[in-house]
Amino acid sequence: MTTKKMESEQLIERWVVRRIVSGESTASLANTAFVYGNDLMRLVLDRTDGSLQIMKEPIDEVVIFRKPEERDEENVCRCCGMEHSTFKAALECCAYLD
Repeated sequence: MTTKKMESEQLIERWVVRRIVSGESTASLANTAFVYGNDLMRLVLDRTDGSLQIMKEPIDEVVIFRKPEERDEENVCRCCGMEHSTFKAALECCAYLD
């Protein structure tokens, strides 16, 4: 398993845990797509036990278009998209600090 894959899965798992702790169900998180570099991953709901599985989808290239009127929220983590009360908290969210 490559470091890149491990990092992407760790970020996804952290995002899922935060969403579940905030009250969302695993069913509502199913089919959420994630882009890490040129990798596209999707959460798939396992019908047997109700758990979420990370499935990598085979693609060659990822292109993201943003609408000009969409602005980045200042207090949103750029890795996982979680909102925070301060800009500092958003920066520290997914940072690997010692």
